[in-house]
Amino acid sequence: MSQEAYDILIVGAGAAGCVVASHLAEQTDASIALIEAGDMDHDPFIHIPAGFAKMLAHDRHVWKYETIPLHGTKRAYRSGKVLGGGSSINAMCYVRGQIRDYAAWQVAVGDTGKWSYEDLLPVFMAQEHNDTFHDEYHGIDGGLSVQLPKGINKLNQYCLKAFQEYGLPYNPDYNGESQIGVSPVQSTVGNQRRCSAVDAYLRPHLASGRVTLLTGKTVVRIIVENKRAVGVELMNNGLERIMADEVVLSAGTVHSPMILMHSGIGPAEQLRQHGITAVVDSPEVGENLHDHCIVPVRAYVNGDLGYQAAAQGLGTVKAGLRYYVTKDGPASGNGIETVSHWNPSDFAAEPTIQCYHVPIIAADGISPTGDRSGITFELVVLQPKSRGWVRLADSDPRSMPLINPNFMGEEEDLRAAVEAVRAVRKVMEQESLAPVIAEEIEPGPRLQSDAEIGEWVKRVVTTMFHPVGTCRMGQDARSVVDARLRVRGVDGLRVIDASIMPNITSGNTNAPTQALARHGTGMLVDDLKLTKGVLAQAEVA
Repeated sequence: MSQEAYDILIVGAGAAGCVVASHLAEQTDASIALIEAGDMDHDPFIHIPAGFAKMLAHDRHVWKYETIPLHGTKRAYRSGKVLGGGSSINAMCYVRGQIRDYAAWQVAVGDTGKWSYEDLLPVFMAQEHNDTFHDEYHGIDGGLSVQLPKGINKLNQYCLKAFQEYGLPYNPDYNGESQIGVSPVQSTVGNQRRCSAVDAYLRPHLASGRVTLLTGKTVVRIIVENKRAVGVELMNNGLERIMADEVVLSAGTVHSPMILMHSGIGPAEQLRQHGITAVVDSPEVGENLHDHCIVPVRAYVNGDLGYQAAAQGLGTVKAGLRYYVTKDGPASGNGIETVSHWNPSDFAAEPTIQCYHVPIIAADGISPTGDRSGITFELVVLQPKSRGWVRLADSDPRSMPLINPNFMGEEEDLRAAVEAVRAVRKVMEQESLAPVIAEEIEPGPRLQSDAEIGEWVKRVVTTMFHPVGTCRMGQDARSVVDARLRVRGVDGLRVIDASIMPNITSGNTNAPTQALARHGTGMLVDDLKLTKGVLAQAEVA
């Protein structure tokens, strides 16, 4: 069994892990190892903004997980397995959420920490390199490129106007003073290339050697001795150990709780059922799973509007050639150019629904289906009440976990989704869209009652790849981590990724995950400096 040693080990080189490693490299002199189960980010489709759809359609660079049967059907539940994680394969939408999201985080930690919007806003701004906005909400000196669309196709222009005709205000910046309205999409793209967390923060530290990157290595458990994390065990053609003074789990909402449970940190009774000795009885490890799920309302449109032709066959070839020659055209963006955030019951209230206006028809939500042009309104309940879980299937770390996101498990979520479907039908009747809408495909005009639409919602709903919550942060004894993201009951171990969110943010989770990672790593840096100072004083004494 081989064995190495570092000051700090970070498990998972996704969006959070890249931020953690980079900030530690900049703020400490510690030796740092960053461990990633996937490969390097050499795939050219990672860096072409429109390439994400091809990668997801063919399950490239993902953990190929599935849910347990939900409403009678298993659902794909993929997560990133490559350097950069989700930030290397996602749709690049940059959404911070609402002030009340972070107010709920602050309530969760009480006076034991600082996690309010006021605490996180400076972090967002410090990370951001915005191509358009520079004000009290946006920064221009960070590494994370954020841009508005360089052009908006005609079908999405109609959507912008139709949502205004329906009653929403035009909002140029949903990451600014208010999220309410219909807006151009902000995306993590710079110079017409994806800006992943690797590009934004990590690459210089890999080049300089400050961070040691270990790819193709799957961590299976934390080594715990006398209630302290001292390293990790990983599988790579045999069992390998890497020792460390501090261990940071940034493996994501599925893998972080899995690794904790295989390490004996989790619900004691569940662990015993699999023959795993409980080191710490932490009953909520793997619980509190929630996610944004997509309800896709689809309609054919007249003519060749949108990107249906450009996203398949010869159109893809043409778009690709244009991109390589001019760095513009359909491949230079994510193809998702406009979005709406609103509360269908009260247009002045904080949004409860997000809706991307995707100018293609795709049966799987990713790959274009058929030749007819169309529009997909991707409806999302922003603050779902439904809660699920991630649990071990057995004691083998290589086994697929049991995943239950419990989509539409609460009646309130289903009611919100049905209301959103009805709202989008009204949008399609507006002056700017009605002439181009040929026919509604899903749910289809035959489904009119709440019960009929609700059953359709449960049948088609699927993940938006935003799972959070399985290592919940809080001040209460049942929370998995405290306000400084330290795992309760084990010294030298932290979780810094989306799994610590007590509640999901109101929008795509990539930007909030990077911000919380920077905020949490700042606490780790402070604690390391404090410990170093105490040790230095002890040596002098």
